[in-house]
Amino acid sequence: MEIPRITCSLFGAIKAAATMRDTVILVHGPKGCVYHVNYILGLRGDCHSPVYCTCMDEHDVVFGAEERLKEAIEDLDSRKSPEMIVVLSCCASGIIGEDVQNACRIARTGAKVICLEAGGFSSDYTAGYAKTLEAIISEVADPAVPMEPGTVNILGMLRAGPDLLEIRRLLSLLGLSVRVVMPAGATYEQIRSIGAASLNIVICETAGMQAAILLRQMFGTPFIRTVYPVGAGLSREFLEDVASALGVSKSPYIDEPPKAGRKMHCRARIALFSGPTRAIALSRFLSSHGISPSVIVLDFGEPFANEVKDAAGNGCAVLISPAWDEIEEALKSHRIDLVLGGLMEHPIAAKLGVPLIDVMHGSMLTAGPQGGASILRLIMKYSQPRIGSASSDPSHDGE
Repeated sequence: MEIPRITCSLFGAIKAAATMRDTVILVHGPKGCVYHVNYILGLRGDCHSPVYCTCMDEHDVVFGAEERLKEAIEDLDSRKSPEMIVVLSCCASGIIGEDVQNACRIARTGAKVICLEAGGFSSDYTAGYAKTLEAIISEVADPAVPMEPGTVNILGMLRAGPDLLEIRRLLSLLGLSVRVVMPAGATYEQIRSIGAASLNIVICETAGMQAAILLRQMFGTPFIRTVYPVGAGLSREFLEDVASALGVSKSPYIDEPPKAGRKMHCRARIALFSGPTRAIALSRFLSSHGISPSVIVLDFGEPFANEVKDAAGNGCAVLISPAWDEIEEALKSHRIDLVLGGLMEHPIAAKLGVPLIDVMHGSMLTAGPQGGASILRLIMKYSQPRIGSASSDPSHDGE
């Protein structure tokens, strides 16, 4: 049996909903499901966001617990006074056919109650992200809001950290303001007015594309899918895409930070663990600096596998949903000595005795010119690169 690298729909739904403000999450299922999701989110460095549970037991699995679910919804509403309560089914409640929708419908609350089927047997965490955004938008967005020029929404952004601040700054260079970031940090009132934006920018297609399509159907709002802006070159491309979509005649030039434009003649053989969106951006960014990754490991590939392979180049091995034994064999055969990934990659990096740079979980700035420069500084620190005289002219634009 394989050790899986991809988790269930419930995780994705909780992760997406937990980033929203004034929102309470209630899982109708056994306590173990909630404990393990909370544990994983804590390991990944996410801010603490309590997830509540009806704690179904053997009796509930036989006889049902819809009345207890209704009481739990009303109790949370009374004690927490949230703007939204997101109620999620899981495998146990889904298998026995609990009418979670009905319990949500008859519960008397001041909060908006949103019900979502999130049983892990039906889909994986990527579907959980997408379905949660769709469900909340369809239930909350006000169809009567007028369009407001010069405003945009960011869809699929799951972390409200330094990267989000940098993306907001980049968009301000075009004179644009961000109405809603979905889901990271979004409030009930913001989501109500999400249809007022003049453009939706899909930062992560996996999480945000279905929401963008829904908003186009509801409000006629155009959307673009663009590159994740790592480094100066991709930041320029990001702004050019947004400017073109809005009919802005010219986007500002983004300067390289000092030394960041150099091509690096680096000994490091890099393995990149990432989702497709960041894999494409990071591969292009690293390749532009002469340090293309040797191995890329994707938890899932469709429909982005070819884009990742094009960004990585012919010399890179791209593994899609591999088993751990396959990952270990690839890293050894390519003599990897530096891993770019997240907390899940700590064990394999430690086993191989190589450094790990966590570029995945929001605490480190990776977006914009300074974010790219930070990544290069850490690669230089851990790999002791050689800066060649022929291609290391500080005036050279490596992107």
